[in-house]
Amino acid sequence: MNKKYLIFISFCTLLILSLSCVNSAIINNETNQLNQYDQYNDSLNSLFDHFSKYHNDKNNFTLLSIKDKTKTEYDSSKLNKSRPIYFAMDHVNSADQEICDTITKRLEEEGFNVVSAEIGPNKMSQNTRYIYDQNISNAIIFHLFNGVDPSTIRELATEGNDNRGRIVRSNGNDVVLAWFYDSVDCVNENGSGITHVYGSETGPGLENPKQYMEENDIIAICTSSDMGKHKEDADYTGEKTVEKFIELFNE
Repeated sequence: MNKKYLIFISFCTLLILSLSCVNSAIINNETNQLNQYDQYNDSLNSLFDHFSKYHNDKNNFTLLSIKDKTKTEYDSSKLNKSRPIYFAMDHVNSADQEICDTITKRLEEEGFNVVSAEIGPNKMSQNTRYIYDQNISNAIIFHLFNGVDPSTIRELATEGNDNRGRIVRSNGNDVVLAWFYDSVDCVNENGSGITHVYGSETGPGLENPKQYMEENDIIAICTSSDMGKHKEDADYTGEKTVEKFIELFNE
């Protein structure tokens, strides 16, 4: 075998070995990429499975979910205006009955089913007690205050400190708490009570009340003058408050 032929054979052999190594590296690289891709997909699937399970467990969507339709598909039956509304409001002054009538009439004109409307400083708690005693479910509890008491917020929180209130919430009852007249504002940005509201003889103060309500599935409305701020657009008749309530069903 001549020398040139041996050199040619050796060159071809080295070329084949080199190509084999390159091909092997490419295959390994593609395999690693596929493995990374599979791991990425597995992570995504796990995330979506967890997300789906969370929403399946939450089989009673509240009015809170209505406010952001882009995040989840809500149960359209919750938008049904025929759901019974149990309304109670604080004592304000001699115009109490007129304010109550203004609110209930407006709701009825819009097709809402107001089954109860009470006035008085203890009527909110009595309203909750009635719903608890009668084992009422899938109703809307609408309470209107002229002052912020943390106890009335905690009473109807899903994870609040009131056992009766927690049971009422577990029965699929939604809660809308509203403040008007000269109440402190614990709802709107820059409200004087947005970071803290003082306690009373019924319980301690509450830090970040808006955040607390959001975490406990409570809808909050405030059309008050924010007490010392004396906002000129405050609601003293109930008209602005009831309009805000109606808007919850139109978003």
